[in-house]
Amino acid sequence: MELRHLRYFVTIAEEQSFRRAAERLHVSQSPLSRQMKDLEEEMGVELFEPEGRGIKLTAAGKAFAERARSILASVDAAVDEAKGVAEGRLGTVVIGFETGTTFMGALLSLVAAFRRRTPRVGLQLIPMSSVEQWAALRQGTIAFGYGAYAPHDDTLGHLEMTRDRLGLLVSAEHRLARIKKLRLRDIESERVLLQPRQLYPRLHADIITAARERGATLHVTAEVLDLEALLALVVIGDAVTFLTEKFWEPAARTSLVWREVEDLHIHLSEVVTWRAEDEDAPVVRALIESARQVSPLPRHAATSEATERKRRGKR
Repeated sequence: MELRHLRYFVTIAEEQSFRRAAERLHVSQSPLSRQMKDLEEEMGVELFEPEGRGIKLTAAGKAFAERARSILASVDAAVDEAKGVAEGRLGTVVIGFETGTTFMGALLSLVAAFRRRTPRVGLQLIPMSSVEQWAALRQGTIAFGYGAYAPHDDTLGHLEMTRDRLGLLVSAEHRLARIKKLRLRDIESERVLLQPRQLYPRLHADIITAARERGATLHVTAEVLDLEALLALVVIGDAVTFLTEKFWEPAARTSLVWREVEDLHIHLSEVVTWRAEDEDAPVVRALIESARQVSPLPRHAATSEATERKRRGKR
């Protein structure tokens, strides 16, 4: 039994005439009648019986017609859903995001912009580091990554969303809050708190290396996973931490002061990442366009590395 047999049967049932059904289906009446005979033989029941110049469904035919309509509706819905997923209109997109990026806001703006473009596409956000995102993208377990670092890998495309300078966050009552020109050596005697090295290995290394190159030794006394707990410890003056000014802005009313460190030249970015070979997939393209739409960086700065490689290859 094939789907076309079900479609033929349902059409005949609706028209109650082989002739009208054949005209509606744009097929010859004789083959249509023969296929219905074959269907009855396959099922072992009579589906139609004569009525005047036409036909009507038998009791078995009525029962089968109800089920057949349901099956065809399910098949049509499945086809529409498959097409919708292929065209980026339906389905669920899995995004890996780095802990902390939601606090800064650009990720939320990206999600809102993507929702407006594709309101019927679901989103599943999974926390993971940038390195974990790159591995998941290569494996195909996520479609999009949102993290703090750009990959150095031709198989992955990326777009920089934001770029902010790293500085020092201290209590308003802390001695360092009164120093106008702060340098890394001024921080040597302080207890430094950072978020876990496991989540931000590159940031840890960059900060320690920058201090060492300027003859300073930082004392990282604890790694604090929860950002609110970290800020609370800084507020009471128990320690200091490194964050971008943008990260500090939402907490500005909690007696915290952000200070630029003159000899610390580290910038943190928010970067969206995807598999380069998927760049032309409708849903990935919609995510990239949404990212470009909400990125505060100049248009020329928010450019996909994968796209640039394609352009260079065409020259």
